[in-house]
Amino acid sequence: MTDPLSEAWDFQAQAAAEQDDFGRTSGGSWIPPILRDLVLAARSTSLSRYYPFTSHATLRFSTGPQWWLGSGDVLAIGIALVPEGRYLVYTQTSHDEPFSVELETTGADEAAARAEQLVNALG
Repeated sequence: MTDPLSEAWDFQAQAAAEQDDFGRTSGGSWIPPILRDLVLAARSTSLSRYYPFTSHATLRFSTGPQWWLGSGDVLAIGIALVPEGRYLVYTQTSHDEPFSVELETTGADEAAARAEQLVNALG
């Protein structure tokens, strides 16, 4: 029997590794090759109870596997990759509202821990 949540995390880790490899190539991407570290860090926290996905160089989380079809909601927390190998943890209540920066760091573990704290605080 398969576990869809575990499979989602496995898929995200593999996709992140491939994106990082592409980013390491000459002219591959402006996105720093640090996504896999972030996915692994997030998976080691209670964020692993959510479905991970990426959107525009940002790791996001949802309560269901197909949030775009109405099967789950996107959490108001995101962790963006920014130039120079940094992570930007932010909250955003809706797509129409500006986001609020909660932390900027070079540490994947620190970014994941802050995102976990924010999710837990939101209930």
